[in-house]
Amino acid sequence: MNTKGHCYPKYIILQAVYFKLRFTLSYRDVEEIMKIRGVIVDHATIQR
Repeated sequence: MNTKGHCYPKYIILQAVYFKLRFTLSYRDVEEIMKIRGVIVDHATIQR
């Protein structure tokens, strides 16, 4: 997975993708989980 040019480290991106696919959550749900874990990210950013 190429994360060059992204604002977040690779492990943050992979964790968001894992939550989205594994638990079939909405992007807003993933945003909420990431906020609980201390990562402030917008649901639109996750969608991209």
